[in-house]
Amino acid sequence: MSRLLVPGPATRDTVNVWLAATLEPPGALDLVVGADQPRPVGAAWREWQSHGRTQAWTQRVEVGGLEPGRSYPVRLIEDGVERATASAATLPDALPDISQPPFICLLGSCFSHLGDKAGAAGAAFAGLPAGARPTVKFLCGDQVYLDAPFPRFLINNFGRDDLQAELLSTYLATWSQAGDLSGFSELLRSGSTWFQSDDHEIWNNAPSPTATVRATWWPLGDHGAAWLSLATELYDGFQTTARSSQFDVGQLSFFVLDTRLARRADRTRFVEPQRMAEVVDWLAGLAGPGVLVVGQPIFSDRAGWKGNLTDWGLVDYDQYAELVRALMAASHDVLLLTGDVHYGRVAGCTLPSGASLIEVISSPIALVDPRVGGTWHEPPGMFPAFTIPGVVQAPIWFAQDHRLAANQFATLEFSAQGSRVHVAVRSWPIPSPGAAPTSSVVLDRLIQ
Repeated sequence: MSRLLVPGPATRDTVNVWLAATLEPPGALDLVVGADQPRPVGAAWREWQSHGRTQAWTQRVEVGGLEPGRSYPVRLIEDGVERATASAATLPDALPDISQPPFICLLGSCFSHLGDKAGAAGAAFAGLPAGARPTVKFLCGDQVYLDAPFPRFLINNFGRDDLQAELLSTYLATWSQAGDLSGFSELLRSGSTWFQSDDHEIWNNAPSPTATVRATWWPLGDHGAAWLSLATELYDGFQTTARSSQFDVGQLSFFVLDTRLARRADRTRFVEPQRMAEVVDWLAGLAGPGVLVVGQPIFSDRAGWKGNLTDWGLVDYDQYAELVRALMAASHDVLLLTGDVHYGRVAGCTLPSGASLIEVISSPIALVDPRVGGTWHEPPGMFPAFTIPGVVQAPIWFAQDHRLAANQFATLEFSAQGSRVHVAVRSWPIPSPGAAPTSSVVLDRLIQ
C-alpha cells in the first residue's frame, strides 16, 4: 500500500494538501503541519475504482492559521505510524529585498513516467542547493500522458471499465513514482503547487480528434466521450478543480489560467468567456508587474493544416485575438510562463506603452518519446505573428544562448528593488541520477 501527500495552492495563512491512499483503504489518519497538534482527517474520501475494485482514495484538506512566508513540514500519521511526508509553503506578505534570499518559483511541464524510469527528475529536484529551492511550483500541463504509449491506444478501443483502469493506473504510477530521493513524487511533495492541464491530461490535441487514439476518431462516439469524462474527473481529483487563480506577492501579481479544459473543437475558444474577462481585467488593473501562467506559448505562429496531426495552439483559436489585445494594452511588464513544446526559450517584445512582454518556456521535465523532442525553435519575428485588426505588431527578441532541447525545469527568483522587481530565470537541465544539477541564468533584469 502507499500513502501520498501533495501540497497544492497556498495563501498567506493556509495550505491546501492533497492526500491519497492506494490499494488498501485508509485507517485512522491524522495530518500534522509544523509543530501543530495532529488534525484528524475526515471521512470525505473520493474513491477511484478499477474493474469494480477501489484502487485509490483521495481528498483535499485545507489547513489554516499558519504564518506568512514559512515552510511547514507535513506528516501523514496512520494508526500512530508515519506513512508520508511533505513540505508546504505559505505565500509571503511581500517580496524580499534584493539583499535577502529571493522568492523562488519553479516552472515545468511535460512529465512522462515512462520516459523517466530512473526517477531523474525527482533526483534533480532533490539535489537543488538549499538557496535554489522553490516556494511555489507552476506545473503547466502534461503532468501525465494518459494517451501513452501511443500504439496501445491506436490499436485498442477500450470499453469504459478497461479505459478507467488504464487512465487511473497512469496517474497512480506517476504520482507514486519514488526512490531514494528520486521520482516525480519527490518534486510533487515539496513546496506549494499550482497545476494546469494540457492535451495529454486527456489525449493529444484534445478535444479535437487525434490519429493516435482510436476513441477520438471523428465523430466522437461513446468511447471518446467516456475518455473525455474520465480524464477530466481524474484531473480534478488528482491535480486541481480550479480553472484559474490569482494571487499577489507584494507588488508582483500572478494569474494562473487553464487553457485546455474549456476548449471547443471548432476552435472558437480555449477558456470560458467570463474567465477571459477576468484575465483582461487583471491585465488592465495591474499596479506593478504581472506573471501570467498558461499552458502553451503566446509567441507562436498558426499551426495551419499540421494542427490536425499535431496539436492546435492558443494562436489557432479565435479567442487568441482578445488575449493579444489585452496583453498589448498592458501598461506594466508582463512575464508569460508556459511549456508544452519540448524545449526551453526566453523571448520578448516591447508593448505600445513601453512595457515589456517576456515569455519563458520550460519543457519537458521528462520527454515522452524521442521522436517528439530534441528540436529547438526560435519565435516568430513579430508579435502577433499575423495581422489582428487594431493591433500594431512588435518585433520579438530572444535569448540567443538559451536553446535547450532536453529534459529540464526552470526557476524564477524574484526580489523587490524599490517599486521594481528583479527577476533572474535559471534553466536547470536534468542530469542522470547521481549527478548534481547545475543551472545557467537565461534572463536577468528589472521589471516594473
